[in-house]
Amino acid sequence: MNDITPINKRSLADHLAEEIREFILRNNYKQGDRLPSTADLAKLFGVGLPTLREAIMKLETIGCIKVKHGSGIYVGRYINTLFLPNPLTTSKPLPKSKLLELIDARLAMEGMLVSLAIDKLTDKQFKVMKNLLNDARQHLDNFNECGLDYLEFHYEIRKSAKNIILHEIVRVITNLYTDEQINLINKHMSCQEDYQLHSDLYDALRQKDKVKAIELMETRLKRIRDIIIEHFPDDG
Repeated sequence: MNDITPINKRSLADHLAEEIREFILRNNYKQGDRLPSTADLAKLFGVGLPTLREAIMKLETIGCIKVKHGSGIYVGRYINTLFLPNPLTTSKPLPKSKLLELIDARLAMEGMLVSLAIDKLTDKQFKVMKNLLNDARQHLDNFNECGLDYLEFHYEIRKSAKNIILHEIVRVITNLYTDEQINLINKHMSCQEDYQLHSDLYDALRQKDKVKAIELMETRLKRIRDIIIEHFPDDG
């Protein structure tokens, strides 16, 4: 008896999700822009609300849109990207060996991003980064809060590199970590030392000291690698 479930054809919700994304791009919506209501979108695309909600859920999962309950639907950060995160991959923790491969991949690329970005960072971005560091300093007892600040800090660097391929590959790699794994890494990072490292990185970027900035970036990634080796369970 054949107990293999046949692969379903592309669903209406899949097709609708693609149509909504094209609608956003065609109408030049930008990150943070509010989209029409679910009722208006359902009417616009001639579909029922259940199908629309399923399509919206798919788009939210990959970061194309952001749903704010009680407020509306907004364009997400990743509406116009070449590489989209795979929700099937990120739904469960990767094994230790794969996490180490991710770190090695980041080590190969993050230094290049710093090198490309260091002469392009603007005063406005330095102000954003400084504010993020100030916020992190106020929350050194909360590794989750600090982690969010550092995530945005590194986003500013990658954005300034103006190499969308490297930017998005690193973003996709970063998205492969699950919340559980990020929490474990953060738990074993010294918040004070991590803050100081980012503060030193900020100074190196501000002074356009490329060698020092790359060294600091690689130092942090190697610390994470050591944490994975020491504290994550070996592959079964």
